[in-house]
Amino acid sequence: MLKRSGVALVGVLALLAASCGDDDDDARGASAGTEQPAAPATSESAGASATTAAAVDTTVAAPEGDPDAVIRFSWGTPAGSNYDPHVAFNQFANIYLYPAYDRLTELTPDGEVIPMLAESWEFDEDDTVLRLHLRDGVVFHDGEPFNAEAVKANIERGKTLEASAVKADLASVSEVVVVDDLTVELHLSSPGASLPALLADRAGMMVSPAAFDNPDLDLRPVGAGPYQVVDHTPGTVITFERFPDYWDPDMQTLGGVEIQMQLDPDARLRSLQDGQIDGTTLNPDQVDAAESAGVVVATRPTIGSYLLFLNKSKPGLDDPVVREAISLAIDRAAIAESLHNGLCTPSAQVFPDGYWAASPDVEVPPFDPEGARQLLADAGYGDGLSFDAVVVNVPFYLAQLEAIQAMLGEIGIDLSVTALEPTELLSRFNTGGADMYFTQYPGSVDPAKTVASIFAAESSLNPGGYTNPEMEELAAQGLAVVEQAERAPIYQELSRIAAEDNFHVVVCSAQSVFASNERVQDIEPTLGGSFDFRGVRIAG
Repeated sequence: MLKRSGVALVGVLALLAASCGDDDDDARGASAGTEQPAAPATSESAGASATTAAAVDTTVAAPEGDPDAVIRFSWGTPAGSNYDPHVAFNQFANIYLYPAYDRLTELTPDGEVIPMLAESWEFDEDDTVLRLHLRDGVVFHDGEPFNAEAVKANIERGKTLEASAVKADLASVSEVVVVDDLTVELHLSSPGASLPALLADRAGMMVSPAAFDNPDLDLRPVGAGPYQVVDHTPGTVITFERFPDYWDPDMQTLGGVEIQMQLDPDARLRSLQDGQIDGTTLNPDQVDAAESAGVVVATRPTIGSYLLFLNKSKPGLDDPVVREAISLAIDRAAIAESLHNGLCTPSAQVFPDGYWAASPDVEVPPFDPEGARQLLADAGYGDGLSFDAVVVNVPFYLAQLEAIQAMLGEIGIDLSVTALEPTELLSRFNTGGADMYFTQYPGSVDPAKTVASIFAAESSLNPGGYTNPEMEELAAQGLAVVEQAERAPIYQELSRIAAEDNFHVVVCSAQSVFASNERVQDIEPTLGGSFDFRGVRIAG
């Protein structure tokens, strides 16, 4: 059973009840017992594989796995019809990419960068050349060899595709040089401290170059991962089976993977209860029902957060005093306790406590409606303001935004709320059709990517292109050094300034909540709350 606190929030919970209505990056056999927030990642690859492998042995005393079993997993976000890692923008779609596409590097659940298709790597003395030493004997699903030429082709494709989703991740790469069949150098226009971690995500997913021009590549991935696509109904289900020539059969512990796409979280839980699926994610408000149904429920910290993205080009939101008033008007503790079952940690910064980029100097703002009203009056908005906000059409998310709507109403801000289908949300916000967007940001493989994704002027999550000069300078500094010990204080300061500026309004740091039947073994979410099925077993 999960342990949750029973703190009474008199008055605030009544407000929530009135306002909410009736409803809503890669483990390799790692332990399912990790309970701490993401630990500091290292930038060194030497010896990382051995260290990770020695951390825990999850096979002890576990039931024998059925090597031919197919895990049926239900996921709450469809990927549309795009499974090409270089052009897939959906931030929650990695679960559909991981089975087919191995990456150059990999992240442990604690955020450590370890080898995958690149066995080791090192920077030159100036940190402007990253040399990758590649794994021998790897082949793509179409039989083509994985080698330095394939890496060069993938990096150049990611940089040059007109609709590339990884162009920003690879922006520092000025040239790709093939040294020999298993050695490739990435020459950088500036130090690329974040690059090894970025290569554990879509920028490092390797597509067979022979498949680049396949007309059905979007629907039929051709990678070097443990499982290959055999069937696909867009928006409904994608099915993978074991790839017989996979380079790491010890991690190929299933006969296949079937990922069903179901937006409704209650429908996902019913499917698990009825035995139609083996596992799924839950919203925190479903935990009690899931436990009562007898399924296995687990939680893990992530590097994600629930927050209000703000369009700071809109009148009122362009004023930092108004943004501070909004922050003070939100009772983070009440939302975390009553709507998240205590499974979300109140916070004002996008990085979770304990993560190496999180500032230790950022405190959770007090819930202070009176102070918020005074700030609005000081800013010249004593008569109130009106904004509109969008949210996904899922009761759990809608309830949170409706709670925020009621809280802002108490200080004179009239917030109009519109619930939309996932495909409409981001386009509505980033084209200026909404002032705010409430969602869960899943986090990124490296703080530099988080900064580029949600704070950069050109980010789709920063419509209007608002910039903070101090943050821009720190972002450049963070890319100019490689060692984490030097990078950490830079990103901690950047996070402090972002929180002080209320660049976006963070509510709480997220946990991944997931459930399975008792046959599922060794499953654990990535740092971003997705799932990589390498090493997962179904008991026979």
